[in-house]
Amino acid sequence: MSMMRLGQFFQELAERETRCVTLTTPALQFGRLVLPADEYGFDELYCVEAGCDCRRVMINVLARRAQAHLATINHAFDPPIHDDDPPEQTFLDPLNPQTEWSAVLLDIFVNLVLRDDAYRQRLLRHYRTFKEAVNDPAHPCQRIIHGGWASGNQGAESFVRRSPIPPPRRGKRKWR
Repeated sequence: MSMMRLGQFFQELAERETRCVTLTTPALQFGRLVLPADEYGFDELYCVEAGCDCRRVMINVLARRAQAHLATINHAFDPPIHDDDPPEQTFLDPLNPQTEWSAVLLDIFVNLVLRDDAYRQRLLRHYRTFKEAVNDPAHPCQRIIHGGWASGNQGAESFVRRSPIPPPRRGKRKWR
């Protein structure tokens, strides 16, 4: 299953609606650094296989200051069935890049970001919008898909270098 970034098809939507979490001070546990202070963007990737209804999103966690791809999270929209492998609904994807910070970023995603019902609905809306484009032979995204760009996580590294996260919004909110 090939995945592509939401921003490759819908750049303005991705810039406007990418969820970010900002740590203004380093996260410590028992005096040990568990996550550096930074702004972490949760960049969405969806399946580009026409006709597929996998109902999942891959999330690349990108750090603005560090300019790095720190974790890859796989999230299914539906809870797993008893015999699914892996049995989790949200997990670190074993086939994609992970770092020493991945487990903490997964914990933030599951226990902070995904608890927001509006965000979960946003992911579903993005999934439907993306899949409609993939299934429409006349949609301009077809040139990107069939031009050889749809291979795994391709694009994440250049995305980190160019613009890892949409520009921060003004205000006091620590995450969006």
